[in-house]
Amino acid sequence: MMPHEKERLLALFDRKQRWCQGAEARDAHGAPVAFDDAGATAWDLTGALCLLFGWKRACELFRQLDRHISGQRRGQWHNHRPEIDALVALQDYNDDSQTTYETLLNHLRSMPVWRGPRNGRDDATGPATRPHRESS
Repeated sequence: MMPHEKERLLALFDRKQRWCQGAEARDAHGAPVAFDDAGATAWDLTGALCLLFGWKRACELFRQLDRHISGQRRGQWHNHRPEIDALVALQDYNDDSQTTYETLLNHLRSMPVWRGPRNGRDDATGPATRPHRESS
């Protein structure tokens, strides 16, 4: 996850009323709607990722967030598409009765972000140093 992506996700969830469970998004009356519906006022984690970053980037972020939240790298489960397995795992996490707005925010705030190589030197053999990841 890039720093600006983390900032945008946290900004979307700046109030508890902007997060929902049991649907990818909800309108002002609490009715389920698609994540990109013009009337959406609250989103679950996966709906927010799709809204903010589009499907392709969201698929990459599903895997990163699932690994961060679950604390493990998952092999392929049901599909032969790990991003779909990660999406399902994140939806299960989001909708779990143990997941609260506060626990979600704690996970998002502690998500590491990509800061690039420490010395910025790349050559034909690849990066001179391992990627430097920091929490912010």
